[in-house]
Parts: sequence; C-alpha cells; structure tokens
Amino acid sequence: MKLKQGFTLIELLVSITIFTLAGAAIYSVFVRGVKAWQRGSIDRNYIRKIRIISEKMAREVRNSYKFSSIPFEGTDEKVMFPALVLSRIEGESYYQVGRVAYFYDEEKKAFCREEKSYPEVFAKKKSGRVKVLIKNINKLKLSYCYLDNATGEYKWKKAWKKNEQDTIPQAIKIEMHFSTASGRQEKFSRIIFIPIGTGRQKIKLGSIVGIGKYSQS
Repeated sequence: MKLKQGFTLIELLVSITIFTLAGAAIYSVFVRGVKAWQRGSIDRNYIRKIRIISEKMAREVRNSYKFSSIPFEGTDEKVMFPALVLSRIEGESYYQVGRVAYFYDEEKKAFCREEKSYPEVFAKKKSGRVKVLIKNINKLKLSYCYLDNATGEYKWKKAWKKNEQDTIPQAIKIEMHFSTASGRQEKFSRIIFIPIGTGRQKIKLGSIVGIGKYSQS
C-alpha cells in the first residue's frame, strides 16, 4: 500500500512566493491603469472647462459695443471692453454700463475675469470684482484682427490701443498654454469673431511699426 505524498515546506514557500509576486505585478498594472484613467479624466474635464469659459467670454465679446467713455482696448495678456454689468443697490439688482476685462494673472498662473461699473471705471479703486476662471495656465496670448490701411488686408496685432483704432477689432484670437495632469504641454486656441467689429485704424500701418510721421487716415 502506497502512502499519499504532500507538499514539502520548501515547495509551499516557493508557491506562495510565486503567487505573491504575480499578485503584486497584477495589482501594480491595475493601479497604473486606474491612475492613467484618472489623469485622462482630469485632463478631459480641464479642457472641457477651458472650452466652456472661452464660450462665455465669446458671448460677452460679441455683445460688446462702441462707447466713447469706455473704449475697446487690449494687450497680449488682457482685453477690456464696455459691457452691461450687474450692480446691486439697497438689495436691488440691475444692469448698468460698465467694463469687463479678461486677463492673465502671472502670480496666480490663472485666467481671470474682472468687471467694474461705470463709476468704478473712473474711480481711484484699482480693481473691481475679480474672479479666477481657470487655474494652472502657463501662458496667455491674445491678438487682434485689424484692417491694414496700406494693403487693405486683415492682419493680426498683439495690442489694441484707443489712439490707433477708432472702433472694435474684427476678431480676437486666444491662445492658452497649460500643462495636463499627465505632464504634457498643451495649447488651446480659438478665434472669436465680433459682428460689429471692423478693425479700422486711425493711423496708417507705417506709423505703427516705423519711426516716420503718422497721418490721419
């Protein structure tokens, strides 16, 4: 009669070690997969937020109007234009003429919005109601579509000054540079066309880029 043979202690230890290593490897792959999915989800939500904010900005820019006291102005990191802003007096809300600005806060690395009522625009108060819209922005670049009086063509410039233009740009181009959760460097860009914008200038192109005299167009 033969006796049944079992596993030796060494065989059991070897088996347990193999199963432990295999389990650890499978768990590690699973964790990496979950983290990659989470990073991808964060990136998608972040880009979706940028698109939503840019759409809100586009609606406000398209609704801007020509107002002599509050001109349409901008640099490569900030744009300001007249708009209707919500004000509250003695518990009652109403809309009045004011100014809205979208700008890049380098210290906060954020894209922000500021609004001021008409009296606040001309008051000594430096800032109005500022709201951080998007964080973790590395760089913002704005440019403005204008009509080149010398060639009759529409071109882009990085500043919109009231002493050079007598109207509103034909369009604004937005470029946002940011880092994703997965470490990639990405760029979001969009062109906002302004229905009432003509992009005409008060002075000729030569007076902007050159040293010579300028003349009224």
